[in-house]
Amino acid sequence: MSIDLGKIRGMQRVTSADGYFLICAIDHLSDFVELLGEGPDVGFRDVVAAKDAVVRAVAGTVSAVLLDPLYGLGHLVASGAVPATVGVVCSIEDEDYRHPPGPRRTRLREGWRVEDIKRAGADLGKLLWYYRPDTAVADAQRQLVRDLVASCAAIGLPLVVEPVWYPLPGEDPTGTAWRQRRVDGIVASAAEVAGFGVDLLKVEFPGYVDTAEGRRSAAAACAELAAAVPVPWVLLSAGVGYPDFRTQLEIACRAGASGYLAGRSVWRDAVVARDPAAIGQVRGRLAELNAITRSHGRPYSPTVTLDDALAQLPERWYRSGHR
Repeated sequence: MSIDLGKIRGMQRVTSADGYFLICAIDHLSDFVELLGEGPDVGFRDVVAAKDAVVRAVAGTVSAVLLDPLYGLGHLVASGAVPATVGVVCSIEDEDYRHPPGPRRTRLREGWRVEDIKRAGADLGKLLWYYRPDTAVADAQRQLVRDLVASCAAIGLPLVVEPVWYPLPGEDPTGTAWRQRRVDGIVASAAEVAGFGVDLLKVEFPGYVDTAEGRRSAAAACAELAAAVPVPWVLLSAGVGYPDFRTQLEIACRAGASGYLAGRSVWRDAVVARDPAAIGQVRGRLAELNAITRSHGRPYSPTVTLDDALAQLPERWYRSGHR
């Protein structure tokens, strides 16, 4: 594999010095606005200010933050809420959590390309990828990732993809059979999309932690996922309660995860309270997640040895198209 300096640098920027992805996600759109309260009193400035407060509070605890271009990236980088020591991940899609029934297609943000993400100074692009292989839109969803992989490779921007399994009309997501199918789908989707050339996976927890048997099964599924993907992977929080996410992260890290990319489970309570004192709880939660990751997770480094660098970057390498 040839060296891509842009991707190496981008991945370095979003990992901790000891090789873990400790990333707070705050790229949420409509659901974040709803947490602040309904009504005309909540405007654009209020949303940006609330995100600014969260990012400033967590910046000393995380390796990177995930921001959206609408409420976050431009304002929080320009204002210094994101310090130079913290990496930046930016979403490509334009999504919320309200979907019509039926197969889902990821909607990209209008007027926002991977080139814009790179130009804005972000270190990593993120795609939320709805995927069910048994739907009529599956081929289009696969092609979407392939196209983005190519576009990101052309400019040296690493890409993290977030596969999301979802129920189709007529399916009962509370049933035992569907829950098992979801677990199998999470593992299979991660393995499939990793083969398209993505740089990092942000995955749903493949299981349930409400029983001892559920935790054992989830550990086995996480181990299967780790064996199936050749790229680093991190756990998303999906808005579950913080104690459950803490348990999920430990199981995932013991199986080979390299960290977390978590949002609502960490900061939702503080945003709802709209109380600056509650931000301290967010920092405490992140510190706890960091300790779990470092105790049990698999460190990752995007760098190569000096011998490999010399072999792949010969004298006057800069004339030959390396980024």
